[in-house]
Amino acid sequence: MSDHPTSRRDDAVSVSTDPAEVDKVYKIMSGMDIAMLTTVDAASPAGRLTSRPLSTQVHEEDGDVLFFVRASSAVVRDITANPNVNVAYASTKAWVSLSGTATVVDDRELITELWSKGVDAFMDGGPENPDNVLIKVHGDTAEYWGGTTLVGTVVSTVKAVRGRSESPDAGPTVVDLP
Repeated sequence: MSDHPTSRRDDAVSVSTDPAEVDKVYKIMSGMDIAMLTTVDAASPAGRLTSRPLSTQVHEEDGDVLFFVRASSAVVRDITANPNVNVAYASTKAWVSLSGTATVVDDRELITELWSKGVDAFMDGGPENPDNVLIKVHGDTAEYWGGTTLVGTVVSTVKAVRGRSESPDAGPTVVDLP
């Protein structure tokens, strides 16, 4: 682990490049479906952040994720104007914050391959509808807490927040993604 040169905190943040940590992030995220995708609102002159719940279609082993959206939606306008995004996942065992850049994917073959009854319930016109596209988020870094058991996650989180952890590295783990 090394010190992250652009820490966004007052305390030193260690960033792991260990492939085992990348795998752990993948395993935690792949156990979660609904994510909150945060974008910079293109219509806001002040750069307001907007979060939307989306169902994850694909979790890739390198931390990238894909979501179905409408090409005519505000989220696509936001990403076109500013591709920097955050994807947040939470469960009773873990929390993950995935930072990266998003692109709009209009690949009819991939859209058809990923189409399901669940997608059909929220998207109109089937995979042939040109308004149905994917957003692919390429994760740069992921920060996670927990991932093992609910009790273990709660205990370690409370200890870290109160500053009573036995480990100097208690708290979130930040992972650089490939």
